[in-house]
This record gives sequence, C-alpha cells and structure tokens, in this order.
Amino acid sequence: MGDLSIGYTRGVLRGVAQTLELQPTLQRYAVYHVGPEEISQIDTRGVAGMLVASLGNQPHIHNALSKWKIPMVSVVGDQHMPWLHYCARTDNEALGRVAAEHLLGLGFRRFAFLGHGGHLAMVCRGASFIAALEERNFSAKCFYGSAERAGRRWWPPGMREWIKKVEKPAAVFCCNDLRANALLLACHRLGIRVPEDIAVLGVDDDDVFGTLQRPHISTIPVQTQIIAENALRMLVQLIEGKTPPQSLSLVSPGSVLTRASTNSMAVEDELVRDALAYIKQNLAEGVSIKRMVSELNVSRPTLEKRFAAAMGRSPASETRRQQMERTCDLLANTELSMPMVAMRAGFSSAQQLSVSFKRYIHQSPTRYRKEHSPRVRREIVL
Repeated sequence: MGDLSIGYTRGVLRGVAQTLELQPTLQRYAVYHVGPEEISQIDTRGVAGMLVASLGNQPHIHNALSKWKIPMVSVVGDQHMPWLHYCARTDNEALGRVAAEHLLGLGFRRFAFLGHGGHLAMVCRGASFIAALEERNFSAKCFYGSAERAGRRWWPPGMREWIKKVEKPAAVFCCNDLRANALLLACHRLGIRVPEDIAVLGVDDDDVFGTLQRPHISTIPVQTQIIAENALRMLVQLIEGKTPPQSLSLVSPGSVLTRASTNSMAVEDELVRDALAYIKQNLAEGVSIKRMVSELNVSRPTLEKRFAAAMGRSPASETRRQQMERTCDLLANTELSMPMVAMRAGFSSAQQLSVSFKRYIHQSPTRYRKEHSPRVRREIVL
C-alpha cells in the first residue's frame, strides 16, 4: 500500500516484482497494489500480509490499519505508524551524510535544506545533513513544508520567498526529488540559475520527476530493490508464523548520480559565474571568447585574470573541459551517432571529436561508450 505518485513507492513496487520473478518460491502469492484511498474497500479475509509505504499524516487510515489482524511490514519507518513493529528502509542518517560530503566536495560554503515537516524520514535526512555540516563548521538555512500539505508535486507555501533569501551561490539538499523538482520550477520562475546560483541535490532517482525539469536533478538513489527483498523476507516469515531475526533492516544509499543540477563548482565571483553560464549555454554552437567578453561587457584580460583566480584555469580550458564532460555523458547515456554527439558537444566534426577525446580521455569514443553504456553497467543485486 502506498502512493504511486512517489518515485520511492514505485521503486519498491518494482523491487517486489523483480524479487518475485527471481524467487519462484514466492510466486505462490498473488500481489497487488492499493492506494490509501482504497483502504475502505479491502476485504482483509483474503489478504495474507501487507507492505506499507508512506501514507502521510492521515489518522483515519492509520487507525484503520492498526486494527487489521494481518502481518505488516513498513518500508518507510513513518512516525505516524508506531504499531508497525517491522521495517525495512533506507538509512536516512547515511543519506544526509552523503549529501553533505558531496556538496562540500563541490566547494560550496553556503547550504540550505528543503524538507517536509510531516514525515519522519525527511526530517531525519535534514537533521543528519545539518549535523554533518556542523562537524565542518558550516550551517544550513532550512525550510520545511507543512504536515498538512504532505508534499507531493506542489511546492509548499513560502518556498519561493525562502529561496530568494538564500545567499548565493549555495547548495540545496532536497529531501526527495519531488521537492527538488518543485525547487527547480521555482528557480526558473524567479530567474535563479541552476546550478550557477543554486546547486540542487535530491533523493530517490525518481524516473519521472528527476528528469522533468531542465537541468536534470542530481540525486542520491535509494536501493529499493534491496529494501523490497528484505521487507518481503520479513513479511513471509511473519505470514508463516515465524519471528524475523531483526525488526529493523537499514539499507545504505547508493552513490550520488551527478547530473546537471550540481554540475558546477561554487564560485563567489559573479563575473565568473556569468562566464560559466555562457559557456554552458553556448557549448553546442561553439564558444567564442571574443563574443563572450562582448556579451559580458568586460575586457578579455580582466575576464581571463578573474577566471583563472576563481577556477585555476582559462575560459578556453573550461570550455574544453565542459566539451569532454558533455561528450562522456552523451556517449554513456544515449545512442546518438558520433556526428550527432560531436555537434551537441560543440565539435565541428566526428573526426575532431575523436582526436580531442583521445587526447584528453586517453581512449576512443567508441571504446568509452562500450565500457560505460547502462546496458553494460546494469546489475541486479539480491
């Protein structure tokens, strides 16, 4: 049971399906999904057990479920469901630490957390993020949505005013990709650049909301496949009248999936931030330093001096770095032809792309694609 508008719930459901497919002994169970609004329609006489995802702060649903005499296992650890004695979920404290280390590693010195006040897991992620920052003598400007508007796709009231007041450049850790998606939309409407002014990091690797806005959202994936397997193991033991060896199974988060929303180093100099944004926006068409200084209304020596002071390299070197980065992304994550990859990365031809790629990456584009294609990287861990 859970809300399928949430990527985490969909991920757990996919994990359940995958586990059933790979473990034939579980196929004697018929599995189906129900949403919170269907609670009153369920005849528990035909239900052997239930996995419960987040239901938000809905007392009437929690009250109804607490009276059911069937085995249940939570996959979220929600504070509103204390009667659920068994739980398999992600390690939210570890999530917060991973977020802090990633954003600190990008050079940021200003931080913010966009949370969800009605959900224990989201609050825990924020608390761990803040604690990890405080260990390094940093702090975070926090904003939590109300418990009543438990926060799916809309943004909480007051969020736009909050993000306007956050001093830039800054890195924002969002409690999940839904919140991150809402923040990106707010930044777009306010003229706040992502990632130049605000870097945004989410959680869940949501297959819908993580890529709905531009730029795509960097995210910390939650290992829903392992969570689903552990939760099913607990549930089957309870159905069979056995006592699971542990009441809580914590699953470590995956490594950060870096996408465009954090694809920037923290830069205090506004001129350099503008130059970085210019390079990014004009990469495919070809970056001309002459046109850049004209666009930014600055002399070339001034730009190059300030750019080198902030970035440790010239605008031309940064342009080439971004070309290589975009090329690697296109090779690994698309099936575009080499001429199309070259065009989108700002090269005049596939031959020029190949020569530059071998010089900087030390292997051919074709070999890189073979080694980094998702079809090669994909693994199932049970």
